[in-house]
Amino acid sequence: MEAVEVVDMKKVSVIMPCFNDGAYIEEAVASIRAQTYPNIELVIIDDGSDEPETKAVLEKLESSGAVLLHTNRLRPAGARNAGIAAATGEYILPVDADDLIAPNYIEKAVKIMDDNDNIGVVYCHADLFGEQSGPWELPDYSLEKMLLDNIIFVSAMFRREDWCKVGGYRTTMKHGMEDYDFWLSILELDRSVHQLPEVLFHYRIKPVSRTTRFQEDPAVVQQTYRMIYNQHPVLYEKYKDLYAMVLRDALIEQLFLNRAYQKSIGILEQLKKVPVLKNIIKQIILKK
Repeated sequence: MEAVEVVDMKKVSVIMPCFNDGAYIEEAVASIRAQTYPNIELVIIDDGSDEPETKAVLEKLESSGAVLLHTNRLRPAGARNAGIAAATGEYILPVDADDLIAPNYIEKAVKIMDDNDNIGVVYCHADLFGEQSGPWELPDYSLEKMLLDNIIFVSAMFRREDWCKVGGYRTTMKHGMEDYDFWLSILELDRSVHQLPEVLFHYRIKPVSRTTRFQEDPAVVQQTYRMIYNQHPVLYEKYKDLYAMVLRDALIEQLFLNRAYQKSIGILEQLKKVPVLKNIIKQIILKK
């Protein structure tokens, strides 16, 4: 980034945990250093990486100006907390070591935060790359949808003072979703959320990740969502009527989706009775 006048420009601390992501982190860091906003501090947290390649890359990044902290497998929530505790920026933007942000993301997010004291979270639209590509089909932000499920990814900007008020990311959520829990804590401060109407965040899809493992176990998913609900009694009591309506709408939607699915299975079974179509269907299924 070119040296420009940064007087009166609030500092943004980018918080980047890393565990054996040496293959990706240089690309992630390059997207931070390409930002149009000049007053940025990059804090990388090496959370116990044991791959030689990752260690070498982290040493190189430290020598080129990044702040490098070392933690011992605190996992994403604890590593982010450690990075934010050491950061000096008024605004915080977490970016994982395998993801990317557009060059003007920070500049646009800072403007919203500077102009609106009531806004506590700024994020944007996103797309996918890696094992999958295309738009990340998240719903547009609304409180109703947020009460039901997380629709804000981790790389959203927030105020460091709010992180202090809510006690940081909750480190007891061993299966993940600590970002969802954190956003709900910010909402409990009566902060608003702003979604920039542009794709400024690029989320890498890996063959296996903490998210994919989480989604494979229904019992773990149920336990985690129950924990999140129990950790925010004030918020859910405040919006209990709205939450009840959202749950009802979601249930009705699932009932209709299940009905359509059962109907399509029935049609498929009928088609399989035709010998030629049976072989074609079998080939399609085997390809998947």
